[in-house]
Amino acid sequence: MSSQWKREDLVEDERDRGFPAVTKYGPYIFVSGSEGHRDPATEQISVKFADDATAQCRNSYSRIATRLEKAGFSGDCAVWIQNYTSGQQWRLERMGLWPDYFGEEKHTLAVSFGAQSRMHGINMLTTIALAIDPSIPREALAPSPGRGRASRMTRVGPFLFVIGVRGHEQPGSGNKSPQEKPESFGVQLQYCWETIESYLRKAGASLKHFVRVDTALRGARFIADFDEGTKALCGGKIPFASTPFGVPLGARCEQEIGGIAVVPGEATTVRWLPWDDAQAESVEAGGLLFMSKISGVADPKTGTAADEMLLDMPAQVRNALAILRQALERGGSAPERLLRLDVYIRDIYALDEILQEIKTVLGSATPTLNFIGADTANCAELEITAIAGSR
Repeated sequence: MSSQWKREDLVEDERDRGFPAVTKYGPYIFVSGSEGHRDPATEQISVKFADDATAQCRNSYSRIATRLEKAGFSGDCAVWIQNYTSGQQWRLERMGLWPDYFGEEKHTLAVSFGAQSRMHGINMLTTIALAIDPSIPREALAPSPGRGRASRMTRVGPFLFVIGVRGHEQPGSGNKSPQEKPESFGVQLQYCWETIESYLRKAGASLKHFVRVDTALRGARFIADFDEGTKALCGGKIPFASTPFGVPLGARCEQEIGGIAVVPGEATTVRWLPWDDAQAESVEAGGLLFMSKISGVADPKTGTAADEMLLDMPAQVRNALAILRQALERGGSAPERLLRLDVYIRDIYALDEILQEIKTVLGSATPTLNFIGADTANCAELEITAIAGSR
């Protein structure tokens, strides 16, 4: 049936910025990032929301729910909710609001991913959501521990959505991970993957079933360590679309890892980077094509950082999108089938300039957009990743 799916842009951005707020592709519903410091009634930044985490959560979550309602669905269709925040100290208050916007019952079937981020002005929360048509059954295979808490893993059609986890302790043994020591990163990475595998086993799956993994690290300098440690656990290769990025993570752990896997038996196609056969460039599954991270300073032929691209933000946007176009074509897709574009920006205040460049390049193919302030590798102005419709 996926051969019959078409991209449908159902709701336009409220601020008339020239990209969709909601896009549907088959049963999948993609919702652009929603900020907390804008009043949903006016879409203007309001100082009355400064330092008011609860109000900003309501603004961000209500906009997601309203967009879904305008598209003919509802907030309780959201299944994968990513939260980028200015702090973690109000995490429990934020989670307590989930039932109000994502359904008293259905919020326990949604999974979450959360990390601190470089925020724009007084913004305290940017929410990104992937929803699912209500005709598709959902099952929490690793259930929520209680009201206001996310599912640890939910099966939706061919996919397994896995909550973001940190390496606080080892599952089973309860051993606590070391903090702020040279060995902390490696131990915590091991505990993260062990925790994730404990969830995946409930579906008979393992790490090799991942199609996309999002990894927030306490600084881009840890990306090489993440890649090395993950390859060691995956037989020397990273067989999924991987997006490790640096953020001011918060708390004392070194990373948060979560993502999307496929149910065992579901067909997948992995395509490797042309310059690195140990890293997936894209993974095709369930009618979708998941892309690995692309740097604005990457040489299109070698993937290494090109010094001549440094400090030229417009050129980096065009370069990253050109590499994305080539990767889409190798995966049998095209820019017209882009559904979601995540943009990790070194200087979050360059957002508007980057957006204009994206629209100039993609035009009517501009998909739902998410902007995250991040610590990028190799001094890149931006890094991108995407989800598109497969062939």
